[in-house]
Parts: sequence; structure tokens; C-alpha cells
Amino acid sequence: MKYSQRVNRLLDSPTLAIAAKAKKMIASGQDVVSFSAGEPDFNTPDFVKHAGIEAIENNYTGYTSALGIPELRKIVAGWMSNESMTEYKQENILISHGAKYAIALALLATMDSDDEVIIPAPYWVSYPQMVSLSSAKPVIMDCPISSGYKITPDLLEKTITPSTRMIFINNPSNPTGTVYTKQELVDIANVLEKYPDIWILSDEIYSRIVYDDAEFISIAALSENIKERTIIANGVSKAFSMTGWRLGWMAANKELIKQAGKIQSHTISCPSSISQRAAVKALTGDDSYLENWVETYKKRRDLLLGLVGEIEGIEPFCPSGAFYLFCDISQWIGKTSQNGFKIDSCLDAAEFLLNEALVALVPGGAFGAPGHIRFSFACSEDNIVKGCARIKQAIEGLR
Repeated sequence: MKYSQRVNRLLDSPTLAIAAKAKKMIASGQDVVSFSAGEPDFNTPDFVKHAGIEAIENNYTGYTSALGIPELRKIVAGWMSNESMTEYKQENILISHGAKYAIALALLATMDSDDEVIIPAPYWVSYPQMVSLSSAKPVIMDCPISSGYKITPDLLEKTITPSTRMIFINNPSNPTGTVYTKQELVDIANVLEKYPDIWILSDEIYSRIVYDDAEFISIAALSENIKERTIIANGVSKAFSMTGWRLGWMAANKELIKQAGKIQSHTISCPSSISQRAAVKALTGDDSYLENWVETYKKRRDLLLGLVGEIEGIEPFCPSGAFYLFCDISQWIGKTSQNGFKIDSCLDAAEFLLNEALVALVPGGAFGAPGHIRFSFACSEDNIVKGCARIKQAIEGLR
């Protein structure tokens, strides 16, 4: 049977593949330490779970508006106005089946086959695949560690072509954990002011998870012109530990919301009615627990940084947000294990550590950064200590 060129262009998610293999090994009884999952290890807060249960018990189980229930759209608009420091109204909000689907909708509503989308690398693994799915062309812009893995004005200016129609900004970033300062965003915006036909896709799903003196700032807050062509994707997955509830949103100009809503109505019809009721509670309830979560992540980050620093041939980048540690392991490439396994790539390194150290990590090639690996520290301190000890022992055997 014939399959579409669209689906043939897509690659499987390496992060999900590694996580799935690790889970299979765990299910078989192997003591695998997993640093691969991109989701909080905290439970959804009880008051949010109860709201979902109440929705079911009250038979709130039918279709809703394609754009989401008006109450939630209004609440999200207020939450986004506070979070992004620029005003949003209900008409600027589309509730989606996760922030990931909001990004897909934005691309489907704005891109054509002759359009280019700039994706700064390192990038989240799904960005290029979603761009390809929209029939546009992903253009990878390599952002070096010397810039903190961030977009710079000079680099952006060099990458823009007459076909450029969108640029991605992931702030805070997965996989690097980098957070943009206001001045850095201003510098980027100053370049984009010269190109009025370029959309800005700002993925802000980790906006509530920042450390030390870092401050989350949305590029949409810099000017009305920039705001008008900025599409923000956010949701309840990370800050509220609701990954499986699949509830996110898009904040954008009202015309784009209308166009994206048409696509949503003909694809998924509407987001889950139950998840929407739970999100109402999440966004209006007491979120003081998040302060404790972020402090826990910070402690884990600092512990992981110290332990990784003791491992030969690995250079970590200290994250200011999200819950990932991105590391250069290029010194491992070309070496061979005591069992004769040759490490020729970061994918080989991840396979080596999973098979011989029972530690699951995600190879950097999946993020457009060969020679790197990503740790997730959304796991217990005990697992961080145990996993790093295993990695250190395994690496000491490389020759």
C-alpha cells in the first residue's frame, strides 16, 4: 500500500523511543535508572484531580466549543496576561489538546509548501517534524554554547531569507534549560521588526520553572507589533504536572485563533471536556505548591551538576530553567567499551549506557546537537546519585 510523502518525511521521536525501551527493560525486571522522561515526577495536585472527577460525576462529558469552553478561555486570557505581562482577551485564546497540538495548529494555519521556518538548535525534537508535517521547510540555525545556546541578532540576520515565514523561540528551552534575558529578546525583536511577514512561535511551556536570578519574559510583551505576530504555546503539562491530561492553549491575534479553530474543529473537534474543567481549577486554585516543586528541581539540578562534573569526558551546561541538563560528550566519541562496543555517535553513547550501565539518557542528535546527551532531573535524588555512579563506572572502562 502507498503512504503519503508527508508521513514518510516524519521520523520517530528518539526521546519516546528511549523512554519506551527503558520502560520495557524495567517491566522485565531490570533496575534501569531513567533520565529520559520530559515530564514532572510529581502527581497532579489533588484539588485538580478532584475537579476532573467531579466533571465526570456531573456528566460533563460531551463535546465543547472547538475553541474551548468560554470560562476556561477567559481564565487562560487572564493567566496569560499576568504571565506574559501583556493583555490577552478571550478572543485571543484557543484551548488545544496540549501545547504541542497548539504548535501544530499554528503551523498548519500559517505555513505553505514554499515557506521556511527557522528553528534554533539545540531544539525540541518535534519542531522540525511538525514543520515538515505542515509542508514547510525547517531551516536549522545552530546556536553555539558561546552564546548560551541562544539566538543572536547576527546569526538570525544571516539565516533569514525571502522565504522565511516563522521563527521558533523556546523560552525556557528544552533541552538546554537556557532562559532569555529581556535585552536578548529586545535584540531579537529589533531584527524581526525589519521583517513584518515573519511569525514568531514562542513555546513557553516551562515559563514557571526558572532558577537562581533568571526571570521569564515573553517576547510578546516587547511591543504591540511583535505581539501581533507572536503565537504563544503554553499549557498545564509542566507547571501543574498534568502531562497525560493533554490540555494546552494558543495565545495569538484573534484572526489566527479563528483560522486555527477551523482546523481544530475538523481534526479533533474539541479538547477533552473533563480536562478543561480540571484546568479551570488548576489555573484558579492555590499554586503555592509550585514554589516547592521548583526548589526541589533546583536541588536536584545542583546535585546532578556536581556528580556529572566528576565523570570523565563530560561537560555540562548549567540550566536556568526547565528540568534538563544538556552535556557535551564529544570526548567519548571514538572510544570502545571493555565489551568491545564502539561509540561512534551520541546515539551509540546512549545505547551503551542503557545496555551496560542500565541508565537511560536521550542522545543530543535528536535535538540537532550531535555529541551531546540530555539528562532529565525530574526524578528522585536517589536515582540521580545511583545513575551518575553507574555512568562514572561505565565511562572509566572506555578506551
